[in-house]
Amino acid sequence: KPGDNVLLTLDLRLQEKVEEILANTIETLESEDTGGGAVVVESVKTGEILTMASYPTYDLSRIYSDITLYNQLASDTELTPLLNRATQEFYYPGSTFKPLVAIAALEEGLTTPTEKIQDTGRLQLPEEEHYPYGDFHPQCWIYRQYGRTHGPVNVSDAIEVSCNYFFYDVGRRVGIEKLDEYAAKFGLGQKTGVELSEAAGVVASPEFTESLGGKWYEGNVLSVAIGQESTQVTPIQLANYISTLANGGTRYTTHLLKTVKSGDFSQVSYAAEPEVAGTVEMKPENLAAVTRGMHSMTTGEGSLARVFQDVPVQVAAKTGSAQVNGQSNSNAVFVCYAPYDDPQIALAIVAEQGG
Repeated sequence: KPGDNVLLTLDLRLQEKVEEILANTIETLESEDTGGGAVVVESVKTGEILTMASYPTYDLSRIYSDITLYNQLASDTELTPLLNRATQEFYYPGSTFKPLVAIAALEEGLTTPTEKIQDTGRLQLPEEEHYPYGDFHPQCWIYRQYGRTHGPVNVSDAIEVSCNYFFYDVGRRVGIEKLDEYAAKFGLGQKTGVELSEAAGVVASPEFTESLGGKWYEGNVLSVAIGQESTQVTPIQLANYISTLANGGTRYTTHLLKTVKSGDFSQVSYAAEPEVAGTVEMKPENLAAVTRGMHSMTTGEGSLARVFQDVPVQVAAKTGSAQVNGQSNSNAVFVCYAPYDDPQIALAIVAEQGG
């Protein structure tokens, strides 16, 4: 009603700090072709959005009164500052998709927390699974870059070192139908429910490829398993997916509206309650194997240990480097939740051409 007070779920101090860090980070990236980025922080236990930042942005105090400024922003088709990248832009998830693939493989009984797969550097595929351009043997990133392998790795190891070979193998076992099923359970490729304009994105499938006039090959599932192919999701979907993982499988509808109170704050006419959008069944030992690998990234010999050494809480995380045709650098994608032993928040970041 007119005169009512609308309270949002956003944490103002956190919002200000995240916007500052996001802008400073993207503006100082080494790539000359950087575009923008986004950050979303979600409450694991409620679906509340605590922070939602998009860059480049604009001055909210002027946008509705300065038509010249609005026209200038609207005409910028290169950086598109009016686009809320957190909810309206979609990106390849890259290796941040791997925990989902791991859960699918574990829950379907196609691997176990202790099974070790030998990374030989190049996956030998049956002829019927080759891509249309001939004899194809996809390589693990470490083999392609350094000529080395990860050796024998279990699912936790594979997440910690982001072993493509492991996920090529288990991705083939799971198959595209089950991968799509689990992606849907975690809310990828669909709107999260937030009260803003939101893009649904897409999860790769034979049907989607054929709808574009393409042909689906069995080998395409390999790219899907490492977060590439045609899968593209929004940062808010990534945060929601990690929230669902962190809380043990309850996917909440995301929301920004917290309460509506009367003008004198004496009465509450609306108070948001957590709304369950779906659930993912996960055995405790399977979830633990996946989150253990994510935790290992930020501790000990993990690739992010130095970055997180002074963080006062334990964090479970996954990085992603998503290649985009026509770009000189990959998009940098990152997800995490904290604290590791008592999850409260989940976070997703995308930095376009962040490498």
